[in-house]
Amino acid sequence: MRLVVVAARACALAVAVWALVARSECAFVTRTCLGSNLYSYFTVHSALLLVVAVLLALLHTAARAEEPGWLTGLRAMATTYTVVSGTVFGVLLANAELFGHLFLVPLSSQVLHFVLPVYAVADFLLGPGRRRLRWAATWASTVFPALWALYTLVRGQMVGWYPYFFLDPALVGGYRAVGTYAFGLSVLILAVSFLTVAATRLPAVTADPREPS
Repeated sequence: MRLVVVAARACALAVAVWALVARSECAFVTRTCLGSNLYSYFTVHSALLLVVAVLLALLHTAARAEEPGWLTGLRAMATTYTVVSGTVFGVLLANAELFGHLFLVPLSSQVLHFVLPVYAVADFLLGPGRRRLRWAATWASTVFPALWALYTLVRGQMVGWYPYFFLDPALVGGYRAVGTYAFGLSVLILAVSFLTVAATRLPAVTADPREPS
């Protein structure tokens, strides 16, 4: 079982790194876009966090080491963010005509938005050793998205570019509309994070008796 988990995580890492490198080609090969723009996408940040989390989990599994609580928390956040990213992209893609935007979905983008979220959920639910998380971890998952949104809005005003149209005040009718979209995304993040934390508290998961309920 341990070897299967290690192999699965190694394959997932290879696929994730390939997808990130493939998405970077426009910045580092053709130079038709700015790397600073590419790495302003929440999807890319989520995938990078997932790569780090899966790599650390793989090393702990390979070494037969017990997974620490902080690593379970990191995996939970990476799972939450990749699922949210994939869900939002899927909604936008399904309603492209309604939003009036054309979405290009190369293979690398399909992997980042659809394959990695499915893997992240499967690994988190079926992978061995995850620890019981406190409910406060649900709220902690909103810290990075809040900082990312602030960075995106400030940078957008400075450079005139936003990674997602619903964060551009000029396209959605002002900051009130941006706030509405941000609120909806916050609710989605909290909901997915709640489910990931709840998954660690199922009876089948071995909890650390020193941790509070």
